[in-house]
Amino acid sequence: MKTNSAFLAISHVVLLGALVAVNFGCGKNNVAPNLSSQPVSKQTAPVIVSANKTSFAEVTAQLDPGGNFFLYLGTAQWLEHLSATVQSWRTNLAALPDLSPDNAADLGKAFDLVTALIQDSGVQDVSGLGLSSIELEKGFYHNKMFLHHHPVESPGFLWKLCGNAPHPLTGLDFLPANTALAGFSDCDMWLLWNVTQTEVAKSGFPAAQDFLQQFPAEFAKKTKLNWDVVLHSVGSEIGMAITLNESNTLPIPLPGGAITIPEPGILLVLKVNDETIFNRVDQELKVNPQVISIDQPGLKLRTMPLPIPFIGTLRPSTASSGGYLLISSSDALMNEALAVKNGKTPGLKNTEEFKRLARQVPDQGNQFTFLSERFGRLIYQVQEQTMRHSFNQNGSAMQAKLFQSLFQTQPAFAYSVGANSPQGCLTVGNSSQSFANMALLPAAMVPAILAAVALPNFVKAKTVSQQNACLNNLRMIDAAKQQWALEKGKLSNATPLPGEIAPYLFQNQLPHCPQGGSYTLGGMNESPKCSIPGHVLP
Repeated sequence: MKTNSAFLAISHVVLLGALVAVNFGCGKNNVAPNLSSQPVSKQTAPVIVSANKTSFAEVTAQLDPGGNFFLYLGTAQWLEHLSATVQSWRTNLAALPDLSPDNAADLGKAFDLVTALIQDSGVQDVSGLGLSSIELEKGFYHNKMFLHHHPVESPGFLWKLCGNAPHPLTGLDFLPANTALAGFSDCDMWLLWNVTQTEVAKSGFPAAQDFLQQFPAEFAKKTKLNWDVVLHSVGSEIGMAITLNESNTLPIPLPGGAITIPEPGILLVLKVNDETIFNRVDQELKVNPQVISIDQPGLKLRTMPLPIPFIGTLRPSTASSGGYLLISSSDALMNEALAVKNGKTPGLKNTEEFKRLARQVPDQGNQFTFLSERFGRLIYQVQEQTMRHSFNQNGSAMQAKLFQSLFQTQPAFAYSVGANSPQGCLTVGNSSQSFANMALLPAAMVPAILAAVALPNFVKAKTVSQQNACLNNLRMIDAAKQQWALEKGKLSNATPLPGEIAPYLFQNQLPHCPQGGSYTLGGMNESPKCSIPGHVLP
């Protein structure tokens, strides 16, 4: 800014001087004005107003300026006529030659379905997308993403499926302290089913319509539950979590050798309006004497012991408690989750890692995701070992090092909360990655990935070519042996010397293996051999 102001000031001085010279002429005894004593007015760029209405102000007001990434993308002009654009594609494709009547009819139905989905979903109401990232600490980024739409009287189903207004994140109350990965979201299952029925009815595809018509009866036949009753029994929240138990480890076989990881556990949580699903599961489990049943005030728990040593202690459990249906890989994990929920055991929210990740992140929303550094480190370890083994088999150490440099050099971690409102969806979170990394990494990786894929294949192709050339050499040596034995009258137990069969070879000399292997002629009753593994005549 200082440089621009100085440049403007100098420009003003030069311009005023030129005007004085033109108006008063050179050589006249007029007193030149004291330019240095006159203030220089600051010029501002003219404000340009967009001819089209945009959501720039609404979107950017939700973002954080001053970071390493700030983006606004106006989508209104792209999306408001999207259904009409799709129909124009339909017209162009329908005009293709050699399109049979049946294919043309199916094509028309497919386009009708896509058009209906676009119109009913509310995607055409999206008016803008905003992204921002700002570094709070070294390698610790505060990210925001806002998907905006102007308030409408009847929003599409996309804006209703995952909740209408933010609420306390009750899913966090179930998560144990050793949670490594978790994701919870609002989900209106009844609305999803109605939307599916409506859109399939519009599709014109008889097979899809028949499937939906028969689905409730098939569901009832297999589960002995009424589909509508199940839908009404399910609440509007669903979630999943993976835990890592550091006190017990498991070997996981990978290319290049097994690695040891903390024992994983899986927890599924579903908000319910009643115990319809749990009671049906309980009916099936009652016939098994191994099932462990616990019935307490506010808790019904069923556990099926299935000890499988190589995957740890597997004891599938299901529970009904406090308006939630829970399914877990073990009763130990179930009890820990319920203890956290009841406030008897500190959970994920009490860990230092979560507290750090939750800084300046809303405590209310409609969905959240959590990725611990431990889980990111585990994924990185698996990725690194698999990739290193692949290059050791098919490439070079230099190629492996180049490829690894494109991936994260530190484990990923993140926590974010998404909240819906009449203006759109705002997601706020903290992460080890900024949107700048996520936006630029794919562009940098594409050519490197292509090279990383091509180079091992090139090495493999070269190896196969050398092997084929060596096998051809062995065939020529074997033919020379046979001709030598025939002309010299040798018996089957005779063994020729290289110099004896040389006259029967090209340029009177024994060929060389392209990979540097050495040849053994062998007797007449055996084939010649190469010292390189795999270079063997059939």
